[in-house]
Amino acid sequence: MKRKCIYMLSIAIFISVIGLFILPNNASAASPPATLTVDGVPVGAYASVQDAVNAIELTPGVNFVVEIANGTVSDRLQILQHSGKNVVIKPQPGATVTFTNTITIDGNGNFNGSESVLIQGLIFDLSAGTLEDCIDLDFVDNPQPPGRHCYAHNVTINGCTFKGVFDQVVALQSAPEGIRNIAIMNCTATDMHSLAQLKAVSGYAFIQNCTLTNSAGGVNFYGTADLYVDSCNFSVEGYAVRSGQGAAVPGSQGSVNINNSILKSTTSDVGTVVLRGGSPGDINIIHSIITNEADGPSIQNTVGGNASLFDIDIVETDMTGHLEQITPTTVTTIDDPNVKNGPVSIIENGDDCTPIKKAILQIFKIVLTIIFLPFILIYYLIKWIFPGFTIPF
Repeated sequence: MKRKCIYMLSIAIFISVIGLFILPNNASAASPPATLTVDGVPVGAYASVQDAVNAIELTPGVNFVVEIANGTVSDRLQILQHSGKNVVIKPQPGATVTFTNTITIDGNGNFNGSESVLIQGLIFDLSAGTLEDCIDLDFVDNPQPPGRHCYAHNVTINGCTFKGVFDQVVALQSAPEGIRNIAIMNCTATDMHSLAQLKAVSGYAFIQNCTLTNSAGGVNFYGTADLYVDSCNFSVEGYAVRSGQGAAVPGSQGSVNINNSILKSTTSDVGTVVLRGGSPGDINIIHSIITNEADGPSIQNTVGGNASLFDIDIVETDMTGHLEQITPTTVTTIDDPNVKNGPVSIIENGDDCTPIKKAILQIFKIVLTIIFLPFILIYYLIKWIFPGFTIPF
């Protein structure tokens, strides 16, 4: 009997040990580990990204870098901005980090703060499970704290990839109470509701070198900020860029600037560029292609009474589609027949030369120098020995 009990106990221990390996480990599944560097000095390793971010509040310093190990973050990450502390969230060198849940950034009510948040090089895949937005500029507290505002500020999203569900998931969403200085750069997004919903923005909203495909919309913006859409390629069903809200007259603050971009939409009753009430009145479209492939409006004003209140400049741009509720005299078009319309190549030192072309030319110069340098040296050596020597041709 005693031997049988020992036998059964051994089996139980064996099964328990095996279970440690085969049962899911919730801690590691929720987030890979992360490290924290402060002002260039490593200060610690943490079991999760959230633990590393939480350590920022009580750690002295100015520049904080959270680097995430290879893996998937399935927990929501919450970032609270702290006065005078700049935060970078990025993968560790060589790591691939995928978020399947939302990153929330809360400005902690410090609207005019100089501190910043940079989200860099992450993959967001919210194509399955509960529908959430990828990055949300909103309160980290639930319910929101009484008497405190959010005011996310100086937030940059750089080099990230977004995948969602068509007409459901937003890459960058914001609360309506106000945000300041927002940038999205060098990002790609597909199967989205939109790339950005930027509400009550002041300062600047800067969208550069971003590609968006199979999306219901592009960038929706309202506020007093200057909106810049530069070197982007959007292929959407509805609006590619939409400015303003409600039925107010165009604002005197801010501007909408589309430069060196290709914007395509496919809905006949929605403009590729949409100007709603309260949109900035100053609209500039330069060296771009604005296309409504369904014969709809290329630029659409949604408030009839505002038709003559815009100042629209269109420079070396191809427009496919009509202007809807826009008084023609408010539009200034510059279209020099000697200048190519649409996006332009990089121009450096007065030469229309792309970096690739410049690199090829530089390599060619180096090769020629290597080939002919020995002959040049030999020629001058002979001239030094025999001053009267000349090449017979």
